[in-house]
Amino acid sequence: MRIIPYSHQSIRSDDIKEVVKALKSDWITQGPKIREFEEALSKYTGAKYAIAVSSGTAALHLSMLALDVGKQDKLLTSPITFSASANCALYVGAKPEFIDIDDRAYHLDINRLESFLKVPSNRHGIKVVVPVHFMGTVIDIIKIKEICDKYGIKIVEDAAHALGAKYKFRNKWVKVGSCKHSDITIFSFHPIKHITTGEGGAILTNSKRIYESLLRLRHHGIIKGLRPTSPLLRKFSENYWFYDIPHFGFNYRITDFQCSLGISQLKKLDSLVQVRRNLVQVYNRSLSEIDQIKVPYERDGTYASYHLYVIRVPANKRNDLYNYLRENHIYTQVSYIPIHLLTYYQENFGYKDGDFPIAEKYFRECLSLPLYPDLSKTDHCRIISKVKRFFQK
Repeated sequence: MRIIPYSHQSIRSDDIKEVVKALKSDWITQGPKIREFEEALSKYTGAKYAIAVSSGTAALHLSMLALDVGKQDKLLTSPITFSASANCALYVGAKPEFIDIDDRAYHLDINRLESFLKVPSNRHGIKVVVPVHFMGTVIDIIKIKEICDKYGIKIVEDAAHALGAKYKFRNKWVKVGSCKHSDITIFSFHPIKHITTGEGGAILTNSKRIYESLLRLRHHGIIKGLRPTSPLLRKFSENYWFYDIPHFGFNYRITDFQCSLGISQLKKLDSLVQVRRNLVQVYNRSLSEIDQIKVPYERDGTYASYHLYVIRVPANKRNDLYNYLRENHIYTQVSYIPIHLLTYYQENFGYKDGDFPIAEKYFRECLSLPLYPDLSKTDHCRIISKVKRFFQK
């Protein structure tokens, strides 16, 4: 029996041709395809600037640096997300803290966020909030901005799950990534995301200052050309070869052949998202018939792009369902173990069981079923049939 993975990249012949073309060109890195990909991302999302980098995690790290997050600062995010959403604070010496999730959409609970920040002692040191568009469903970023603006707190949208998603604002659709209600948005182009560059990520912003800072940080902190604050460049500016590093950066560059793949895939993004949404509709219609399953929730006025399809089942059956499906060659995933329960966070920050009870209850009940554009109708029906059979036993 064929294995059904919980996710898989969707690579077509035209994608391969574009990569081969880039590999045969004069540039395979630091060339024109990177800028072309960035411009395509800006055009798609509506953000003024895009910076392509080596991974979504690199995008989060550089975002913290661009916003001057550092020691004595704190970051707020959800405990239900991939660890990079919180680890990015650690990379710059800041402290990650968490707000429990809501029990319907599994986003950072906005009412709890608002109540938390109303207390002066709680918000002391909070420099940035990282809301996560979990599963590709859209968090209420409009409300988050209203709250954070009261206290001068920056917002970095973790949209690693949500390329292609959108939401209504003043009766118009706004793409996730436009940064209309945030300082920065980050994306991931890991193979199982909506589009892939193999590994890769991007940072979107409408701030020229942030954009210019990110360009330097991505490439070792190097600057070229006249710069009044750089004595070395003033002295050697007539020499084309000369550069300076006023502040150190990182090698978080992406290659031209990766960006060629990204450009090709981005052209198909909306159709790939529609396939995902069609699969979700079939899942919802079929699995809603089982009273022990809770299917995902999509807020009114939003259009989810569904990176994941997460169901909830009784906690005493979740592991049995996982094992049953695996025995039938259907691979699923638990998305995610709450970050505050990970060993590093418990040993270094004192987090413990019971700190975020809604996230912990969600964790005991969640299971991600296979979802990707190349999931065949036959395999999709097989998954649904096996899930139903499990609950009929």
